[in-house]
Amino acid sequence: MTITDFTTATTAPLRIVAEDLYRDIHKGIRSDLFAITERAGNVDPADTADLADLSAHVQRVVRLLVTHAEHEDGHIQPALEEHLPALAEQVEDDHHRLEARIHLLADQAAELVTPSGAARERAHRLYVELAAFTSTYLAHQDLEERVIMPAVEDAVGVDGCVAIHQAIIASIPPEDMAMSLAVMLPAMNVEDRAGLLGGMQAGAPAEVFQGVWGLATSVLERRDVEALAIRLDL
Repeated sequence: MTITDFTTATTAPLRIVAEDLYRDIHKGIRSDLFAITERAGNVDPADTADLADLSAHVQRVVRLLVTHAEHEDGHIQPALEEHLPALAEQVEDDHHRLEARIHLLADQAAELVTPSGAARERAHRLYVELAAFTSTYLAHQDLEERVIMPAVEDAVGVDGCVAIHQAIIASIPPEDMAMSLAVMLPAMNVEDRAGLLGGMQAGAPAEVFQGVWGLATSVLERRDVEALAIRLDL
């Protein structure tokens, strides 16, 4: 498997769309992939607790990637198949190839906590695989952001994109939403955070928003919490 097996996106300037289905979750995924790749590179192979933490983090990233792909396949892919069949085929092919790589990461992470005298080699193997996977995944994200998102907006309109976004949100169980928000919020800028949480503040039950706000305060730096609170008038 090589990077050239995957579709690469154009280098044309990014077109900003009115309802971006990828922006926030892609920021979170990029941040998590960068962090876990760096951690795999400097983990102490003689420290079983460090190896266990790294393995658990990789498994969380794997779960995030799998659920994100399921959301895309369930809600964006049907629009591509109806209006943009060539792009639908490209995405389906990429997703199949990425799925195999994701399962490999999960297997290699599990090996870290298996008693063995080869912990150093296993950690390095995981590090190289994470770095290669991240490079490949970034190319796929670029395709989605530069090519697919503007094409979907042209095909179904802004209202159609809003409907897709709402359907995705409605399909996410609370535990998966918490997992996604925990990686998304630190990776977003304050205006995007305010837009996301402001929508929840306006449309969700008060207890639901309070739960989300509590999560936000637990994953953001104090100064970021204060800036966000001002924008949300809290």
